[in-house]
Amino acid sequence: MKKAIAVSMLALLWVSTLWAAQPGEWKKVKESDGIIGWTRSTPLSPVDECRAQGIIDAPVAVIEAIVRDTTTMKRYMFMCSDAFEIKDASLKTSKDFYYMYFRQGMPWPVSDRYGVGSMDWMLDKTPGGVLARGINQTISFTPPVRKAVQMPVVRASWRMEPAGENKTKMTYMCLAAPGGNLPTSAVNFMIKNIGVSTIKELRNLAKEEPYRSAKTIVTTTAYHE
Repeated sequence: MKKAIAVSMLALLWVSTLWAAQPGEWKKVKESDGIIGWTRSTPLSPVDECRAQGIIDAPVAVIEAIVRDTTTMKRYMFMCSDAFEIKDASLKTSKDFYYMYFRQGMPWPVSDRYGVGSMDWMLDKTPGGVLARGINQTISFTPPVRKAVQMPVVRASWRMEPAGENKTKMTYMCLAAPGGNLPTSAVNFMIKNIGVSTIKELRNLAKEEPYRSAKTIVTTTAYHE
């Protein structure tokens, strides 16, 4: 009897632990110009994860061209002050898989944050769509700004799906634990705006050259988890 009770308690503890590790429910936090933003809690970080979705008046190839241009992140990613692809002969890369550096400028006296990670491109499950995933990685790399704080967790994805003639449904997700002692409530307040503002800036860039002239999707890697 005691053994059965002990087993039941262990099972209950396991289920409780598993449940606690699950992300929270998505909550709508912003809507502007047809773009909707959500946030949710996550066990991966003390700050919330964000998601946004909206239509961009441009084909998938145009949006793919923007996101592939790493340096352009300074124009559409929230508070991005620098971004570039990491070129190193020791890193195994390809057209659809490479490494990049991203720095987020912060107001004084807060130190800048930065992330180092991989970008993984693949054809989406939706025919004609493209998916890009970014995730922090541990590689041998010296950041150009030594006093910046490295973010311990970085996750981002850009899902581009055709939504009619010359239109793309963009779903952007981002999770970035800033590290250090920044107040969680203040960071979560900023996060509410990140997804929506990102898609708005992508809309603006889609009107500019050389992006708006992109006609062909260049990603060829099949979808994978």
